[in-house]
Amino acid sequence: MIAAPDRAPSPDASARTALALIGAFALARLALAATLGLGVDEAYTIVVSRRLDLSYFDHPPLHQWIAHYAALAFGEGAATRLPFVALFAATGWLTFALTRRLFGARAGLVALFALNVSPFFLASAGAFVVPDGPLLLALAGAALVLAELFFDEPDSRAAWRLWLAAGAWLGLAGLSKYSAALFVVGLVAFVALSPRQRHWFAHPAPYLAALLALAMVSPVIVWNWRHGWVSFAFQGERGAMAGAWRPAQVAAMLLGEIAFLTPWIFVPLAGALVAGARRAFEDEKRLFPVCLALPPILVFTLTPLWGARGLPHWPMPGWFFAFPLMGVWLGEPWAARYDLRRWAIVSAGLIGAIAILVVSQAATGWATRLVPAPAGVVDPTLETLDWGALRAAPALRDAAAFVVATKWSEGGKIALALGSRTPVFVFSDDPRGMAFLDDSARFVGRDGVVVVPQDRLDQTLAQLRPYFLRLDPPQSLALGRAGRDEIVIALVPAHGLTRAFPVPYPH
Repeated sequence: MIAAPDRAPSPDASARTALALIGAFALARLALAATLGLGVDEAYTIVVSRRLDLSYFDHPPLHQWIAHYAALAFGEGAATRLPFVALFAATGWLTFALTRRLFGARAGLVALFALNVSPFFLASAGAFVVPDGPLLLALAGAALVLAELFFDEPDSRAAWRLWLAAGAWLGLAGLSKYSAALFVVGLVAFVALSPRQRHWFAHPAPYLAALLALAMVSPVIVWNWRHGWVSFAFQGERGAMAGAWRPAQVAAMLLGEIAFLTPWIFVPLAGALVAGARRAFEDEKRLFPVCLALPPILVFTLTPLWGARGLPHWPMPGWFFAFPLMGVWLGEPWAARYDLRRWAIVSAGLIGAIAILVVSQAATGWATRLVPAPAGVVDPTLETLDWGALRAAPALRDAAAFVVATKWSEGGKIALALGSRTPVFVFSDDPRGMAFLDDSARFVGRDGVVVVPQDRLDQTLAQLRPYFLRLDPPQSLALGRAGRDEIVIALVPAHGLTRAFPVPYPH
């Protein structure tokens, strides 16, 4: 699986091993995609992407464009994940190729394997309908062509080609996620810190590459201009200064990152990053991934100190560039005392066991049956629960003109279950992309159905009564798994919409 520290694989053998690893993990992802229900973010993304647009509220449009055409080709279900599995297979090869170019084939195999046995990269970035998959592919492609530019000393014509290729990859990254800008920060830092590379500041090619990238992300700029820069404002508010320092949020963020990577991957990954930083100024091949890794890790891990709580997947593009450093670090003489094959086998076994436990819990809820969750703690696998039973609910069989939800996350699940013919409006000050799918003013005077979890029914009815002539008594529907009710939904027939629902964003 991984060559012993004192034996480097031949180029052909290492490439074959890399392809075998990529293929094996692609099969694992296909199995995961087929057996685990769509999560809240995925359902929301698929629903929002029904409307093909220049960009979208939460993120730039690339993963939503992919989801749009995947849903047309395969239907709005687990098969929508297929392009994302394929994208990460390509990302795996680019990771191997980048690490091999910087540090050799053996380091490339270690980096590739470790990447694929990390839960976040195995599942979320590697198989789910989220923006991280396209982002990582684009960042890996940009890093690979820049590594060739910086370390292979190409001629002038090739340098122009490589800079333009990097600009194109960065354009795709910018179409994937706003955090792609931190790659550019790391790139500028590398060129500034490396005496051998500073001449690029005076060369026109990087600036033309930047213009190419900006041209590619122009749909995002145009959409935001038309909608009052709402997407930029939404993302920027997460880093706004709060009234007090919150070190507990930083600790929670770091623990989340460790969980997303697993402790047995995080420890050598962090060790490799520290070791790489220590030797960065004597080896610019180490400086390069260090510069790319640190901006996202530092920005997103530390921002919760003064801003919003943050989510553990935000720094993952930074940790992604620590895997090449891990590959070379574990090949140094000090690591010869450790059995990397045993570590690889144990890591693969543990990630397989975790996947089986998660999938089985999502399907049956066995763990929370054995040990009920403490009060206030929500089982995260409930996000994958299928809401398809809504289609058979009596209140929705009577041809309701529209449905009202009160959270964007529930709105996505409801809209996915009911299909594209039934508009779903989110009555909330945070409807997100659901606010841009339709205009409730078109339905004034018509009847709809309010769909809300039973525990929020009274509050919801109090808020919605002014918008309807009459609300009928609620009907109940239980959503469950393995014969056990998990979520009780209230469905309230609502008659005569009196006015449009308020929308908190510019349209």
